[in-house]
Amino acid sequence: MYISEIYASGFRCFDPTAPLQLKLSPGLNILVGPNDAGKSAIIDAARYVLWTRGDDYIRPDEHDFHVGGDGIRGCDFLVRCTFDNLSPDEEARFLEWCTNEKGNLRLHVCMRGARRVSPGGGNVISSQHRAGAEGEGLPLDGELREYLKATYLKPLRDAEREMRAGRRSRLSRILGAMPTMGSQSKPAAPGANATLHDTLAAADTAVRSNTVVGGVASSVNTDFLDKLSFMDDRLVATLDLGAGGSFDQILERFELYLNARAGTERVQRGLGYNNLLFMAAELLLLQSHPDQIPFLLIEEPEAHLHPQHQTLFMEVLAARAAKPDPEKGETHQQVQVLLTTHSPQLAAGAELETMTLIVGHRAFPLGMAHTRLEADDYEFLRRFLDATKANLFFARALIVVEGDGEHLLLPAIAEKLGLPLSGHGVSIVNVGHRGLFRYSRILQRKAGNAIAVPVALIPDRDIPPPEAKDLVGDRKTENELTPDEIAARLKTLRRDVGDPVDAFIADCWTLEFDLALRPELAESVHQAVQLAKTSSRKPERLAKILETASATYAGWKEAGLSATEIAVKIYKPVHDKEASKAAVAEQLAAILRKRSDTPEQMRDRLPPYLVRAIDYVTGGYIPGAPALAPEPEAEVEEIGVAGMEDAAAAEV
Repeated sequence: MYISEIYASGFRCFDPTAPLQLKLSPGLNILVGPNDAGKSAIIDAARYVLWTRGDDYIRPDEHDFHVGGDGIRGCDFLVRCTFDNLSPDEEARFLEWCTNEKGNLRLHVCMRGARRVSPGGGNVISSQHRAGAEGEGLPLDGELREYLKATYLKPLRDAEREMRAGRRSRLSRILGAMPTMGSQSKPAAPGANATLHDTLAAADTAVRSNTVVGGVASSVNTDFLDKLSFMDDRLVATLDLGAGGSFDQILERFELYLNARAGTERVQRGLGYNNLLFMAAELLLLQSHPDQIPFLLIEEPEAHLHPQHQTLFMEVLAARAAKPDPEKGETHQQVQVLLTTHSPQLAAGAELETMTLIVGHRAFPLGMAHTRLEADDYEFLRRFLDATKANLFFARALIVVEGDGEHLLLPAIAEKLGLPLSGHGVSIVNVGHRGLFRYSRILQRKAGNAIAVPVALIPDRDIPPPEAKDLVGDRKTENELTPDEIAARLKTLRRDVGDPVDAFIADCWTLEFDLALRPELAESVHQAVQLAKTSSRKPERLAKILETASATYAGWKEAGLSATEIAVKIYKPVHDKEASKAAVAEQLAAILRKRSDTPEQMRDRLPPYLVRAIDYVTGGYIPGAPALAPEPEAEVEEIGVAGMEDAAAAEV
């Protein structure tokens, strides 16, 4: 059986009016989302209900009760784990705790917490574990509790300490729980190989027989203990390895550590490698107990691991969480994993269908049944969703752009508007002309509540003005396109607007061209383009370029050229690949940061669509608001998004 749902009402951040209802798969389940969204509360909800195989002391306190919008703390909560797909043996063993729902036996395990204020002003907290969907069933006995215990790996764990010898060390508990260790705790049968008990007992005998050790023990007894003893209560000490104690005490002497790269001397290894060793030991324990449910809770497994090892760990974990294939000779027990992460690298290496986005204390599964992604979108994202794009899973707001120019320039523009993107938790995803809407559709739902993460798409309009005809050659300019053709392009660029995605399309051609169209910015754009054409970094050479660019721009204005004609001249080196868009953006960002414009002045001087986009992601989206209305549709055949984007990229 496996946990099919975790439910929480009134527990920490989960309001009773909007309880958590998290659906889980039998294999790998990954929780992603920004900080304080509720991921750790979900892990703790499962820990509170099921308990864990470690020595964690889990007991609710007053901070586990939800505080409502009115500032009043609740007095009760309910947390529930629902188990489905019970085997016939499990149905028979736990029949009295199961619930028959439409002919299917399900096991609901609930924890109810209650809080009352004592006369002295403190809080009295009580809790109970029972079966039943509302905790109305029988209390849970020891056998069921042991069967349901989860394995928990806490965040920022001290793996070296956990693997070190010591009283009640985690390693000793892991070894003691291994089924194969049972026979090693007793003397071997006559004629059989020596057990661990026999080996250590023999070592103890050899140690006690050692003349030096015996001499030390004798000195302690004759020189001190004899003089400190009462006549009827003699104190006698023995010096040995302590193998005569319990088997648990023997196991507490074990250590697990990584070998040195070379030589025989033990050396200190890094935190990351020790964490891998610790997680490997826990996974070994988990798969060694077919008589217990294999449920693994992990918080931030990326702690202390560099990106390449995060990828390796994810591959191992996914293999353990996959259903074994008998045809391939796989016999391992499938492990159900619930994992939280803040690592774009780890998220990029996972299958999108295994992920659930936690935003605003709500769970949004990203499987095909829930998002607006199509089957081929999942295939596309499996190939192209890398770590640079996976930060979309952790952002408070998102800007999706088509190229390096926007990626480098938008942060500087937002700063000039007094709305720094980093300060508002806004991430920029650069898709590089590939599937602009495929990424935004990750955050769009087929039904239910919208994800409260505003997403601004900033695509190029890609319609050159008539003044650029000599520049673009056979490519059609705006005057050569019919109104219906223009409307069809705009419709395609807005085809997936809504819930909570909006598109902010360039007013004319591209970002660089539209900035050059603005009279108060044109000179700065021209300077940036000219600086991007040179590889020199000599201050005097750069100053000369800026001076020449300003004089050239002044000459164009004196000659009576229109703003569009000037913009075409400014943009020509970019169009002709004499200056890269990335280099232009880098130079222009530096120039804008040095300008003295106030936020109010910059708001008037920028292209309006950029101002609207930045306003939207820094506070323009209202959770729960209806989907944004798309622009009126033209009665023409729609152009495919991928085809149009590729064509536009090729033309530019």
